[in-house]
Amino acid sequence: MNDVIFRIMAWAKSRDRGASAVEYALIVGLIAAVLGGVIFVLGNRVDWMFDRACDNVSAGAGVNECDQTR
Repeated sequence: MNDVIFRIMAWAKSRDRGASAVEYALIVGLIAAVLGGVIFVLGNRVDWMFDRACDNVSAGAGVNECDQTR
């Protein structure tokens, strides 16, 4: 009985060759999709936070505008 179990374990180990390039590409794609979703969901909130910080800094420094995209 042990011989059968050892043969099955040896056969299973011989078939395991590790991750292929396709599997790595799927993992990278999944990570990119998650990051894109997070940026999409939190993008407006982060933009609002930067605008608010810029307004606070410009009010303290006596500057009229924060827009530096010239």
